[in-house]
Amino acid sequence: MQNKPSTLKQSNKTLAEFFLPDFCNPQSILMVILIGELLAVIFTLLNTEPYGDLWQLLGLYSISLQTVGLSSVSILCLSRTYLSTFSDFFAGLVSLSIILFTTFIFTYISIVFYHGSLFDLTQHLQLQYLIKNWVIAGLIGSVLLRYFYLQQQYVKTIGLESAARLDALQARIRPHFLFNSMNVIASLTQIDPKLAETAIEDLSDLIRATLDNNDDLIPLSKELENGKKYLSIESLRLGDRMKVEWNVEDGCEQILVPPLSVQPLLENGVYHGIQLLTSGGTLQINVTKNDTHLIIRVTNPVPEETQKHVSHKGQGIAINNIEQRLEVIFKTQASITFNKINQRYQVEMKIPLDKN
Repeated sequence: MQNKPSTLKQSNKTLAEFFLPDFCNPQSILMVILIGELLAVIFTLLNTEPYGDLWQLLGLYSISLQTVGLSSVSILCLSRTYLSTFSDFFAGLVSLSIILFTTFIFTYISIVFYHGSLFDLTQHLQLQYLIKNWVIAGLIGSVLLRYFYLQQQYVKTIGLESAARLDALQARIRPHFLFNSMNVIASLTQIDPKLAETAIEDLSDLIRATLDNNDDLIPLSKELENGKKYLSIESLRLGDRMKVEWNVEDGCEQILVPPLSVQPLLENGVYHGIQLLTSGGTLQINVTKNDTHLIIRVTNPVPEETQKHVSHKGQGIAINNIEQRLEVIFKTQASITFNKINQRYQVEMKIPLDKN
């Protein structure tokens, strides 16, 4: 069986990856209109022939450019889905051909109806008029198509870099909590081997839940479940010294959050707070939402003598890692803030709801 050529078709490319913008979008249409008017002004100012009134000349250029431009983007709007199945190079050639075709139609109509003469390319002036329009349309179309292509390549490169950075950050945070959990288990092996075995089983479930997940975002319910497994491991070490209060508002469980975003906050509260207190304390987790954000607050007590040293910089690699991942996924829409209230320390993470 012969292999079919694949130089034209790109079946694995999605419409979102196609370099041509969606010209059915009102913003794209407005952009075409503005570009057309800008070019009309430039051509009017560059004109050196004595055509008389500049406003009349500007009107002629505007009508010409807007007619060709809007006609071309209308056809590209209707054919975008089909063009996206081809290679970028071939799709670009077809798009340029569409622009030249609409230019030919406009030239034909303007000669027949505006100039009041038959369309005859054997006439030097008509041929010159067509070639002039084709050159202008071809140059403008080629520049714009090249711009759209380079813009899409830039966006794709940024996306790949962000994905690689996110993978690296997630790979860094997993060993971090893994090593801390292994230290817990190591301390239990000599004290209570039975509890150590239970902790290993919980840790195995937690690792399986985190490492098997390849999504950038997961439901909050799944992330909270992972957090509870982690606290179950810590409770084997701390016993009655650690109490946990969960307050989750209804309707928050299915909101999407980055994986391993809540667990480091819990780990931070345990290691920088409850563990340092002889009498232990209560770790409070409050989850609410407003019109724009999911709000997760983790509050833990801190020793009085170390409270003044607790700062954003002192929260360790895990918290800094979460900040970087939030920046990659949500840009400036997500945030983490730190507050000291009396002898309690609170970390607040806000996740935008528009990703959901």
